[in-house]
Amino acid sequence: MKKILIQYLYIFVISLIMLGVFTWANACEEEVKQQDIPVCEELQVSTEEKPCKKDNVSMSTIVDALEKLGESGTLPK
Repeated sequence: MKKILIQYLYIFVISLIMLGVFTWANACEEEVKQQDIPVCEELQVSTEEKPCKKDNVSMSTIVDALEKLGESGTLPK
């Protein structure tokens, strides 16, 4: 009986250690994900090396971009 209780104690301790390690690793992974995409600074161009996201995209911004594409001849008429 004593051997079985000691074995369960070992299993419990190992389980706690694994839970702690996985929780710590998951927390670090989420922290890295949040740092991956910085917010664009003013006049910064987003590239593959320096990606960024803009929070304030309005319809006028999209219309202006489409007009510039039309003027450059990139879009078909």
